[in-house]
Amino acid sequence: MQKVGKPKDWILFKHDPAHEKSINIDFSGTINLTNGFKGTVLASKGVSKNGNTKFLRLFKQTGVLFLGDEGKFTGDMTDVEIGGKKALIGWSNDKSETPHISGYANEPQVKEEAKDDKAPF
Repeated sequence: MQKVGKPKDWILFKHDPAHEKSINIDFSGTINLTNGFKGTVLASKGVSKNGNTKFLRLFKQTGVLFLGDEGKFTGDMTDVEIGGKKALIGWSNDKSETPHISGYANEPQVKEEAKDDKAPF
């Protein structure tokens, strides 16, 4: 089957304990940011290949996706490693061989102010 259209920029899979790259989030908490706000930090348990060293892998929250009425996910992601702020849009692909959510990352658009053509009086 030939794929049609632009390749997706991002993809999320459900946690699968049988898959070696699947990550289970074991801990979540907050961290004080330099701008005075609190950020979210997540962690998963890990063990070295030889089993001698235990550690926690740390992850930071970089955005939030909201599910809209049309069944699509939208939100923003902000991180230095992705080039600043990105506007995300995605869809659930439940009927896929491996169910997932995937979509595109775009440069955020500046919202234009609504112009009122009516006279102020």
